Amino acid sequence: MEPLRGGALARNVLPAVQALFDSVGRVSIPGEEGGNGIPPYRTPADWALQWLWNQPEVSVVLSGMSTFEQVEQNLASAGRSGVGTLTTEELALVDQVREAYRVLCAIPCTSCKYCLPCPSGVDIPEVFSIYNDYLMYGDENRSQMFYSWLDEKTRADKCIECGECLEKCPQHIEIPEWMKKVHEVLATRQS
Repeated sequence: MEPLRGGALARNVLPAVQALFDSVGRVSIPGEEGGNGIPPYRTPADWALQWLWNQPEVSVVLSGMSTFEQVEQNLASAGRSGVGTLTTEELALVDQVREAYRVLCAIPCTSCKYCLPCPSGVDIPEVFSIYNDYLMYGDENRSQMFYSWLDEKTRADKCIECGECLEKCPQHIEIPEWMKKVHEVLATRQS
C-alpha cells in the first residue's frame, strides 16, 4: 500500500534522482514500443512499481490513482511485471536511486522511538520524518501541511531542550538543535 509514498516518488522527482533515471535512457519494455520502434521511457512510478512486483513476497500492490491515465499506466505496468523481470542492471539502478534519496535525509532517525516519551510531548520521530520527506522530495507545501496537521502539543517548538532524548538516542542525534531548525522550516507560512 502506498508504494509511491503518496505520489512523492513519481511527482517532483529531484534532479539528482532524475539524472540517474535519464542515465539509462529508454528501456526495452516487452510488448511496448514508442514511435518509430524506439523503446518507451520508463517513468519513476513504473520503476517503483516494477521493483515491488519483482519481489517474491509481494502479491498485491495498492497504488492510489487520481486520473484515468494513471489507472491505464498502472494496469500496463502490472501487465508486464513479475518476479525476476528486472535485470541485474535495472536492480542496480534502483539501488542507486534508493541511495540518492537516503543521502538526502539529513536526520538519521530510524523511528526506534527510544527518545519517547518526550517530557514535553514532542513526537520526535514524526517531526523528523516530515522534515526528511521535505528534504527528499522537495515539496515544501506538502511537508508544511503535514506538519500543521500534527497536534500543536507534539510539534518541534514544544521542545524545552531538557536533553532527556539525547541520552536515549542510539543514533546520537542532536535532537534539541534539530527541533529548532525543523520548526523554523516547517512552521513557515502556515495558515
